[in-house]
Amino acid sequence: MSESQNLPNLAIGYSLARSLKVLGAGLLLTLLCAAVAFNWLHGKEISSLQIVICSAGVALFGFATCQAVWRLVSAREPVVFITRVGIRDTRIADDTIAWRSVRDILVWQLRTQRIVVLKVDPLVAEQFAGGILKHIVTLMNKALGADGVIVNAGGLTMDAETLCETCKQYWSASRLATSRRVAPEPVS
Repeated sequence: MSESQNLPNLAIGYSLARSLKVLGAGLLLTLLCAAVAFNWLHGKEISSLQIVICSAGVALFGFATCQAVWRLVSAREPVVFITRVGIRDTRIADDTIAWRSVRDILVWQLRTQRIVVLKVDPLVAEQFAGGILKHIVTLMNKALGADGVIVNAGGLTMDAETLCETCKQYWSASRLATSRRVAPEPVS
C-alpha cells in the first residue's frame, strides 16, 4: 500500500476559542474607538483627526466583530478539506485544487499574520481569481509578495505552520504516488 493511501481525509473548521478571542478583541476595540469618536470621555479634548480615525476604527472593528459573530453562528461545519486528491477551501471556492497542479507550498507572513500560499499552475490560479473583487484582492496580495492561492489559517483549529506541513505531506505523497504510476515497467 502506498503512503498516499494511508493519509486520512481531513476536514478543518473554525476554532471556537479563537473565534471567541476575535469577538472579544473586536468588541473591545469597537467600544474603545466609539468612546473617542462619540466623545463619551467627558472632559477630554478630542481633535477632529482623532474623531475621524476613531470613526473609521468603529466601522473597521465593528465589521470584524460582525464577521466574528457570523462565524460563531454559522460556521459549524469544516471549511478546509485536505484529501489525497487535493485541497478545497470553501471560503475561496467550491473547487478542489488538485495536488498535481500545485508547484510549491509555503507560509507567507505579513506582520503577525501567517498565511499558507499555494503556488499553482497559471490556468488553475485564474479559476480562483474569480470576479472583480477577488481579482483586486489577488493583485494586492501579489504586490505584497503572496503570489498564489491563499489559504488563511486565521481562526481555524490548525495554525498556518501545521496547515502548511500537512499540505506538504499530502502533496509529496500525491507526487510520489503519481511518479510510481507513471514510471515505466521494467523489461524482463
